[in-house]
Amino acid sequence: MNLSFWSDEDRLFVPRLLGWSINFKYIAKKLGWIKVAAPEGELSPSDEPELTSESREDRLRRAIERSRTEGE
Repeated sequence: MNLSFWSDEDRLFVPRLLGWSINFKYIAKKLGWIKVAAPEGELSPSDEPELTSESREDRLRRAIERSRTEGE
């Protein structure tokens, strides 16, 4: 079932059989009420969830090392 008021199109008004309809999904995305999922394959390695259980200190050390190498 295709809801006329909840479309994946990236615009406020979407054409329908008998005229136009307001796209409430577009409004919800703009207001930050729903998150937009990135298409598969567009995630950078830093966006992927980590499966290893490392301590907070290890994550901080790794972030510091990354920031040191970015300036080189």
